[in-house]
Amino acid sequence: MTLDSKGNSHFNTRIKIVYNDSTFGPGIARIMELVKETGSLSKAYRIMELSPSKGWKIIKNAEKELGFPLFISVIGGKGGGKSELSKEGEDLLNRYQSFVSELNVEAEKLYKKYFD
Repeated sequence: MTLDSKGNSHFNTRIKIVYNDSTFGPGIARIMELVKETGSLSKAYRIMELSPSKGWKIIKNAEKELGFPLFISVIGGKGGGKSELSKEGEDLLNRYQSFVSELNVEAEKLYKKYFD
C-alpha cells in the first residue's frame, strides 16, 4: 500500500547524537562540512545564512560539551587565514556521516517494507 496513488511519499530522518546536555546533529555537521570545503568559518556561516555570533555560539557550546576543539584556525599572511577541522573534529564528522548514511540505508529498507 502506498501512501498516495501518485507515489509522492517519502521519509526524512534528522539524526542527533545526544551527549551530556547537548547534541551533535545535522546543523553543526553541515558547518563542519562547509569549513572542510571552503576553509572558512565565515563562508560556512554565509552559506548557511547564520550570523557569525550564532555560528560561533553553536561551535563553542559543542566544543565545551565534547571536550575538544572541532576547528583549528590558521592565521595567514599574504593569502589570509583559514579554518580547518581538528583531528578530533574530522574523526567525529566522519563517524557521524557514516552512521547517518548506514542508518538511512536501513531506514529506506524499512520504509519500502511498510509503505511501498
